[in-house]
Amino acid sequence: MTRLASVILGDGSRRAAVIEGEQAWVSEVPGIDAALASGGILAELHGSAGHSAAMRDLVFDAPLRPPVIFCLGQNYRDHLDEKPRVDLTEPEFFLKAGQTLTAPSVPCVYPRAATGKLDYETELGVVIGRTAHDVRPETALDFVAGYVVMNDLTARDRQVVRSPSGSLSYALGPSKNFDGSTRIGAFLETADAIGDPQGLELSTSVSGELRQLNTTAAMIFPVAELIAFLSRLLTLQPGAVISTGTPGGTGWGTDTELGGTGHTPRGCVPARYLQPGDTVVGRIEHVGTCEFQIVNEKVNGPDKPGEQT
Repeated sequence: MTRLASVILGDGSRRAAVIEGEQAWVSEVPGIDAALASGGILAELHGSAGHSAAMRDLVFDAPLRPPVIFCLGQNYRDHLDEKPRVDLTEPEFFLKAGQTLTAPSVPCVYPRAATGKLDYETELGVVIGRTAHDVRPETALDFVAGYVVMNDLTARDRQVVRSPSGSLSYALGPSKNFDGSTRIGAFLETADAIGDPQGLELSTSVSGELRQLNTTAAMIFPVAELIAFLSRLLTLQPGAVISTGTPGGTGWGTDTELGGTGHTPRGCVPARYLQPGDTVVGRIEHVGTCEFQIVNEKVNGPDKPGEQT
């Protein structure tokens, strides 16, 4: 089993789907997150009641809509190299509200009330498949249902606060939580299809320019350690999503006003912040893509893909 999705039918209902080439089996289960939360086994979706549909006729929602998303910061060394250094002894994490999550096809309306420095962060997302409490790193991957491509959009001028003395501090709450700030690609790739998540190439292009290029092998804290760490603090429920951090190559890295060092990943062009008209494409090997546009004005509603406003 490989790709799964959540689709919106013509009557507005949401359904879990299994993707097979250019066809999909659309079940009667109301979304991948519902299948996980009810204790359902994803592999059984294809055998459940439902109907076949052509991919071209489907409207895709985010595969999951959890109430909160666990996000890891500063988890790639080259991201640390492009900004003010912070010494870490354990993973840094913060929460994003579920309402920040937007359907894949919905453009990002530039959040001018929130920021003048909108930045991108392509990340590997980990979807928890069964309840995880105080698990060991050695068994942590057994609790993973699958993986998604994510983008943690960030208001850098709200994240980095400069004091009158010139020192910098970080404010993650307001800089990470605004309408449309969490993007997830349309498809969930099941864990059995991926195997080891620590060898996947990750890249970001903005309007055709390569900005980020690295592999998940460069994580400071790998996926298994992140799951174990979070599960010692909070019981992770089925359908929980962990966004595992981004590598270097962000707009922040070239912003000397906010402490950027000018570091540019090999093979990439110097970064800049996002502007209306940009198309952002995040890719993770074997997992998929997360693609969206930055626009000036609202085109689609924030929660109903395909519905014009």
